[in-house]
Amino acid sequence: KKKERNNCKMSHVYQQKYRRWGLFILSFLLTSLAGGLVYGWPALRSQLKADGSILSEKQLGAIFTVGAWATQGGRFFVGLARDRYGTRNIACTCLVLVTLGSIGVALSDPNNVAALSVSLFLIGLGSGVQLCTQPVASLFPKHVGFTLSSLSGAFQISGLVFLALTSGSTRQLSFLIFAGCLVVLNVLAALSFPISKSFILKDDNPSIEDSTAGQQHNNISSNSRKGENETGQQGNTLEDAEDGPSHNFASTDEEKSSQPSNEQVEEAGLQPKEDVEENAASRNSQSELQVSTDASDSTQTNDDEKDNSPTAIQQMKTSEYVLLCAWFSICLVPMQYYVGTIGFQLEEMGDESGFYTDLFSYTYAGAAITAPLSGFVADKCGLGIAQGLATFLVALSLFLLAANEMDLRFQSIGLVSYGIGRMAIFGIFFTNCGKRFQWSNYGTLAGLGLLISALLSLLQYPLIAVASEGHSSLVNTISGVILVAQAPYFVWLHRREKLCESANGTPRRS
Repeated sequence: KKKERNNCKMSHVYQQKYRRWGLFILSFLLTSLAGGLVYGWPALRSQLKADGSILSEKQLGAIFTVGAWATQGGRFFVGLARDRYGTRNIACTCLVLVTLGSIGVALSDPNNVAALSVSLFLIGLGSGVQLCTQPVASLFPKHVGFTLSSLSGAFQISGLVFLALTSGSTRQLSFLIFAGCLVVLNVLAALSFPISKSFILKDDNPSIEDSTAGQQHNNISSNSRKGENETGQQGNTLEDAEDGPSHNFASTDEEKSSQPSNEQVEEAGLQPKEDVEENAASRNSQSELQVSTDASDSTQTNDDEKDNSPTAIQQMKTSEYVLLCAWFSICLVPMQYYVGTIGFQLEEMGDESGFYTDLFSYTYAGAAITAPLSGFVADKCGLGIAQGLATFLVALSLFLLAANEMDLRFQSIGLVSYGIGRMAIFGIFFTNCGKRFQWSNYGTLAGLGLLISALLSLLQYPLIAVASEGHSSLVNTISGVILVAQAPYFVWLHRREKLCESANGTPRRS
């Protein structure tokens, strides 16, 4: 019986391993093909021109703005829907929207602003499939930054789809074939994704109760000793034993967790406990509740958070979340403006053949190679440093674009810098939401950040209009300066992370 039990455990381990990697690969594929199609706009713009479009740059810019806004703002509603109706239903709905939008692009007249705008709006709204797939990172708890950055890299790759579709046969045929491929992927998603909002499903291993009981005994014993001898360390839970120490300090003061010395806690902006004995009792009580809940979650879907988890509203009110959304929104405006104007700006510099316009799509998608690196920097050096580096890369691309008298070959540096910086900004935003605020309200928090940034990104259209009238160099320079001016926020966030680590007494997980 013992041998059979061990074989059952090993079989279960392998099943879980293959399942999580299968879900990650499918999530990566869906994000690569449907996550950010709108940002391949320069290639579609060139194709519309080749098909006989006589639309002005302002009209083309308006079409792109509609699609870009739907990509950003729509994901807020997708996030709410995912948290409410589950991953499978909403992911499949998003894929349907991208399919309909692709059919619309295929059948639209190149001069029909309304039809093209609606088509890009549907494609942009369907890009919320990325938000549905990102919680797959919960299956890799020690590599959250790496996983989310990889999915952001997949989002970058999707910017190559329009270039691929416009490089072969006619626009009508290629987009219709692509729509058919999306239907097949939709079927795979319906068969593979969990119905609930959590990717962590029930554990069917019959020996899980024995394992859980043993871990429960070890945890409670360990926490009892810590309660007698220590005043400043957080009690271990079953989750800590499996995933390593957690240092999420982006939640509100209402969270009930044991804390270190009052001076360190107050400096980190947290609320200290009143006395050591209550601390020890609280740790033991919480440990028992954690183990009990985790054991229950092994036989049912792990959707509901504990009563002491902060609500989405409470997390939204924290200064860290407000500043995160402000940073992301400020960065988004020049990033969207860059995509909307890079085509005609390069043409004004002498790119008559469209070589550098195509190069933009390649470098945009190729930046996905560096996605794990940005996640590694976030995990190893901290979010403050990672966000600062990503922002400065985008600023560099704008400064180079402002120097429009330089040789076109130098713009290659700016194109690469933009692709890497943009990918890193999106990846680190989602990583920040997951690592600092955890997953219980992830869809709502990430979606709200995208909605706020989408509302502010409407400023891209007047910037596009001003640039098209011959003032692109000025707009590029001002945009770059605004990005660099956010440096104090990066310093503040880095110091906050250090204070939180010091207060918690745990090193950053790498």
